Amino acid sequence: MVLNSLADVLSILTSFLSLFFAFFLLSLKSQNRSSNVLISIYLIISAIDAGSILMGQFIMPYYPGVVLFLNTLLFFSPPLLYFYICSVTYADFKLKWKHLWHALPFVIAIAILIPRFYLADFDGKIEILRADEGLIIEMKLVYLLIHLQIAAYIIASFNVILRSKKLLLENYSNGHVNYYNWLLTLLTLISVEVFVSTLKNVFLINNLDAPYELAMTITGLSALLFICWLVIKALKTPELYGRVDSKQLLVKQLIAGKPQKATLAVEDKGDDELVGRLKRHMETEAPYLDASLSIYGLSKQLDLPSKELSVLINHNLNQHFFDFVNEYRIKKAMEILADTSKSNLTILEILYDVGFNSKSSFNTAFKKYTKLTPTQYRKQYRS
Repeated sequence: MVLNSLADVLSILTSFLSLFFAFFLLSLKSQNRSSNVLISIYLIISAIDAGSILMGQFIMPYYPGVVLFLNTLLFFSPPLLYFYICSVTYADFKLKWKHLWHALPFVIAIAILIPRFYLADFDGKIEILRADEGLIIEMKLVYLLIHLQIAAYIIASFNVILRSKKLLLENYSNGHVNYYNWLLTLLTLISVEVFVSTLKNVFLINNLDAPYELAMTITGLSALLFICWLVIKALKTPELYGRVDSKQLLVKQLIAGKPQKATLAVEDKGDDELVGRLKRHMETEAPYLDASLSIYGLSKQLDLPSKELSVLINHNLNQHFFDFVNEYRIKKAMEILADTSKSNLTILEILYDVGFNSKSSFNTAFKKYTKLTPTQYRKQYRS
């Protein structure tokens, strides 16, 4: 095997690392098996794409049609990434037969290539793949199609993450909001890599060898670093948190559905009474101590429609349900931390007692509310 550049070395390393991580995820026993399978297939296809240098030396001289077919599998990567995002954000997500329409770009690409490539003889296929006289128009169309597809799915994935994060904040009192930030970082890194890859293909189509080699090296390095980062993050975060119901509506959608109700201000007598009733219930019954408290559960306790309560808190009080409940939890934690008779309680015990289920979520919320960590608050208050 002959390696002609740094880009070739980086591509091979990325390919092997992607395969290793894919099979590692497939071997894990997890509650989110479908998510692991989706991202594993995504990584396997990425490995095939990154290993084009190996296919060019070992497969293309004998089976050129197989090489292009394997490269065309890249059309499945954007839908797989999108489905993975849906599976880790929506608790009710399931793959269905109707999702097969996402394979349409792949079918179109194969159809475009059939007349002049797949129906060509062996020498004709080799000549097209070597592109000594430039890419044929069909190959250029396939490149354009894949980049349009990737852009569309990245935008759709961003929308899913932002919507599900907002649903979590509006309807649930616990959940790992930072996980959504990690997903946004994941998509941002993929977007940067796609942008560089797009430039690389533009240079390839226009026969600009020097810029193409530079873009290949940058793409290979960024892909390798991305896979390493993904492995480290996955090892630190083996399970997924904060998944929401995809059928839930955002507050702005509830408001749009009932415009006459949404225009009422907090000063409205009916809303004023509801706010007072809500706050009395929070102070006297302390439902926030339940770590699984949701907008639906609280509405049951107050005998109110969950949609009405959601609009009341998230819109009229101008505060996410997540922050509304956690504010009561933090106040309770502050009382315990300031109580010298409870100095034997650890921070971990306190956060579970007041309704949190994660140390990181508790520390983030506590610092947001008090500008101090729980330990700093305890020391400062007693001094």
